Amino acid sequence: MTTATRDYARSVESGVFERMRPTDLARLAEAMGPDLWAWQYAKRLTRQLPWRARADVDERVERAVAAQAMIEGIETWERALAALDERIEQARVQGWSRPEPLAVPAVIVTALEARRAATLDRIARKRGRSGEAGTGAVAIPDAAVHHPPFPAGRA
Repeated sequence: MTTATRDYARSVESGVFERMRPTDLARLAEAMGPDLWAWQYAKRLTRQLPWRARADVDERVERAVAAQAMIEGIETWERALAALDERIEQARVQGWSRPEPLAVPAVIVTALEARRAATLDRIARKRGRSGEAGTGAVAIPDAAVHHPPFPAGRA
């Protein structure tokens, strides 16, 4: 894994990653594993520097460090998914081939869902504090829609 992450980082930073042979990409992906490979892709989609394992540290420790960085970097995953959506739309419009999907690890999917739920909960609580009875749309009677009141000063 250490060598794979370093080779990967060098290829991305030197601008040759997009021209690598599929066999070389498969070797790197296999050495890193699917979660770390996805993390590297998310970082690439968001134009961040690739993650590199330290050569002098046990691989199990480095995998744990990478896993923690993936969870703590939840914003990177959100931004990567948005960037990928933009690239997919651009490819559709331009007639280009679709970019590779981002295989988001299950633990990250769970974290993203929890984050979205917390955001929706905060929005609902904020709306409730503003003095409104509900958080949804307010129904307007048909008569008010079809017969709006005259502006002030007119009868």
